[in-house]
Amino acid sequence: MCRLLELAVQISRQDFQSRFAGSLLGGVWLFIWPLVQMFIYIVIFGKIMGARMSVPGQSYGLYVAAGLLSWTYFCQTLQSTSRVFVDRRNVIGKVPVDLRVFPLSICLTEFLPFASGFILLAVVALFMGWQPSFFLLWLLFALYCQQLIAMGLGILLACCASFTRDVVEATAIVVQMAFWFTPIVYVPSILPEWVAWAVQVNPMTHVVRVYQQCFVFGGDVSLGGMLYVAIVAHLSIWAGIHVLHRLQKDIRDVL
Repeated sequence: MCRLLELAVQISRQDFQSRFAGSLLGGVWLFIWPLVQMFIYIVIFGKIMGARMSVPGQSYGLYVAAGLLSWTYFCQTLQSTSRVFVDRRNVIGKVPVDLRVFPLSICLTEFLPFASGFILLAVVALFMGWQPSFFLLWLLFALYCQQLIAMGLGILLACCASFTRDVVEATAIVVQMAFWFTPIVYVPSILPEWVAWAVQVNPMTHVVRVYQQCFVFGGDVSLGGMLYVAIVAHLSIWAGIHVLHRLQKDIRDVL
């Protein structure tokens, strides 16, 4: 496992370097883009949309930013993982490497933009009166669970995409639909009952809620919701690794 993690870190470092190769600002872009997003969410969304989609007594912009911070990391990990075997087929065909290393490296690579966004969000929230607390431990648990789900589902999709490329395109569509079944740009209380039920089935609803509770509301976490998320997360990663283990030889042959 240590060797796997070490190799994943090396691949992640190479991906990071190639992403900003030829760039004058280099890694500074990791902070520029989240800063622009923060301005859009908090200033523009907060002023224009806040009156229509109000979060009582709180900043609507901060509410959206907290939710999107979680969703973006999850979404980028899931979509990148779903096509990783296809993208890395030249390496997979030549080097007898454990295929689990590629999803793990994606999770590490995508953590850098997440970390920069988290730092900026925390700074803005502090200026708006946010007080850090032990609730951050719940946020770490939610982060852990969301990435297990992203990698688990991503590995399953990557296995399927190795045999048919349509899976990659279908994943993008499903992720886009799933965004609107996650309370990021709206509050769940405005939904009709039947839609609210469907939203609650979505595990990312409970994950995003932890981020919003941490930065915006400062309330209590739903223990039942997080237990549900933890079960889904560990089942997802178990299923992904189990299927990959069974299909690894076939995937190498096809690619």
